[in-house]
Amino acid sequence: MKSKFIYGLVLAISMSLTSCVSDDSKLDDLKERYESVLAANVKSIEWDNSDLSESETIPAGSNDYVENSVFNYTVRITFSDEGTVVTGDKNVLRSITVNDGRVTVQSGAKGMEYVLSGNTTKGFFKIYSDNKFKLTLDGVSIANPEGSAINNQGGKSVYVVLATGKVNNLSDGPIYNTMSGEDEKGAFFSEGQLIFSGNGTLNVNAVGKNGIVSDDYVCFRPGNKINVTSTAGHGVKANDGIFVRGGVLNVNVSANGTKGINSDANIVVEGGRTTVITSGASLVENNDTSSCAAAKCDSTFSLIAGVMNLKSTGEGGKGINSSNHINVSGGQLNIVTFGSQGLSSPKGLKADGNISVSGGRIYIYSASAAPMEALGQLLVAPNYQYYKSGSRLVELGY
Repeated sequence: MKSKFIYGLVLAISMSLTSCVSDDSKLDDLKERYESVLAANVKSIEWDNSDLSESETIPAGSNDYVENSVFNYTVRITFSDEGTVVTGDKNVLRSITVNDGRVTVQSGAKGMEYVLSGNTTKGFFKIYSDNKFKLTLDGVSIANPEGSAINNQGGKSVYVVLATGKVNNLSDGPIYNTMSGEDEKGAFFSEGQLIFSGNGTLNVNAVGKNGIVSDDYVCFRPGNKINVTSTAGHGVKANDGIFVRGGVLNVNVSANGTKGINSDANIVVEGGRTTVITSGASLVENNDTSSCAAAKCDSTFSLIAGVMNLKSTGEGGKGINSSNHINVSGGQLNIVTFGSQGLSSPKGLKADGNISVSGGRIYIYSASAAPMEALGQLLVAPNYQYYKSGSRLVELGY
């Protein structure tokens, strides 16, 4: 039985070659041939919008489930550049201001649902709410050339429901015209929690800042299909955690130093299929170097179930970068990094604490650096079915 605690990577290919070749030049030649063959057979990671069948249990009383709340009032907003139409229970609101495609809501009412549809190329939905609310995206397309497409200035939960079969599009602009004293950090911004559910599709395109941002936490549930592209900032950003419980999430970021999924707290993946691609290089700001990462968290990253496909192609790019621990206890983790060594070193997994693997399957390929780096310990539980460790590739499965 192999040891439970493995503190470093075994360079298996180098050892096997050394045992049969004494000439260093021949050894180097064989290594180069091995690396070229390996690179030619690296797993392909691209966006995947195919359907995903998942079941879900609704915990009674949990605030993260829209099914546990009652919404007695409905306001329907049909966007248009020429004249947005508002119908429904708008009389319970403090106010609603409509200026072509620009809609601002002030609400103190409980149990509110807002249903957005229609199309605007120069508008937004901005809301100040004292209470949590349901936001149904019913085939809406909102582009705001001067800031966020959706902007929640309330600190309560937002239940974002993607209407079945509907495609929704949100995009920001290159320059933000933000009101003094307020935050506006991405194409879809919320001061409160963002909890996504439903069986529709949401496409978010960010050219000015980030894609989806919460100053609290973000949660994804089974059924939703969400595609986020950002050429300026992070894909999905949250202060208090990112929780992937299911659904299809595709993220592509291209700016230097940006992260596909970025949390100032934990990242917990319990289901779904998440694909993240980064292509930017390292970024130096105020003498501090920051590299791209498909997933970055300032606390612990945990993969419990589901599939994560992560790719970084820029200089120094990483798959998962954690300021604490990385724990894999189930699911499937596929990481490829093609970036070169430069201001930063590319890695598949990088943890300032421990890397612990006790279940699931992992595949990590790094073109120009070691696949994994733990400043603490690399802990691998026994009873695995296979464990292959080399200078560029690690495969491990239970």
